Order: sequence, then C-alpha cells, then structure tokens
Amino acid sequence: MEVEEIVDSLKAEIKSQLGFPAFLVPQKAGNNTAHIDLLFLDMTECGEGNLKLVFGATYRTAGTHAKWLTKTVKLSRTVTLMNKSEKPYMPLTVAGVKLRAYWIRTENPRWLYPSEEESSMPAEYVIPWTVEIDIPERFLED
Repeated sequence: MEVEEIVDSLKAEIKSQLGFPAFLVPQKAGNNTAHIDLLFLDMTECGEGNLKLVFGATYRTAGTHAKWLTKTVKLSRTVTLMNKSEKPYMPLTVAGVKLRAYWIRTENPRWLYPSEEESSMPAEYVIPWTVEIDIPERFLED
C-alpha cells in the first residue's frame, strides 16, 4: 500500500462528496476556480498498530459572480454539516479497507488579496482545514 493510494482516494471523495477538485501541493499550477489544496503535514503514532496522516486542506476560490458565491457557501455548509452529523467524517475506501477522514477547521475563513504589484483582483476566499486519517501501520510496510 502506498500513501499515493490514500491521497488519490481522499481526492476522489472530495470531488464526489464536496463537488470540488483537490490538488496535491506544492506540485500544482495556480488555479482560481474552486478547489481544495492538499498538503501533507505530518504522520504520528495513533494507538497500537495505527498511524495518523495529517493534511492541510485549504479550500480556495476566486470569483465575482452569484454562482461562484453560491458554490462557496455550499462547500462551507457541506463540510460543517458533515462535522455535525452522526458520522462526523468523510468515508474513504482504500484497497478494500474503510477509512475515515476527519475535517477540522483550523482558522476562520478569510479573504486574500494579491500584492499591489499584481492587481487588487481576483481576491481569493480561503477556508483552512486539517484532515486527519487514521490508517493501519501495515499500509506503509513493504
């Protein structure tokens, strides 16, 4: 099992359940359309025989029209409702094993503006999350 399979499954579920593409950073091109940037942050011990993979998952979008704003509001609501449901996680299946991706908002949403040298638009709306996935340690063993 490779971490790549876990990341691919997480990206697929983000697209399926949230409706936005996800990109593994820093290996991505710039993009103003609604998407989620995934960045590996850490791996820690999580009980006997288990590890926790930790990713930064930053929702980013830039736009100026009502349809864009509607999508932005819906994503925030979808993740918030997922965290308040009976199953407060995003289910993933990797190599037939069911995993859980827990989304934790790490900061308040904010607007980011380009530098004055570039221009004042498009401003970017950003919602930072941390995603924690508990995996069996055997996933990383050869």
